[in-house]
Amino acid sequence: PCVKPPAPPAWIMQPAPDWQTPLNGIISSSENG
Repeated sequence: PCVKPPAPPAWIMQPAPDWQTPLNGIISSSENG
């Protein structure tokens, strides 16, 4: 039978979480030295 794939979790369709912004800032600052 044709089984439709399950819908993706809600967090996949939502924008990046708030913790990702400060994390990117820490990574970028550490890469710059």
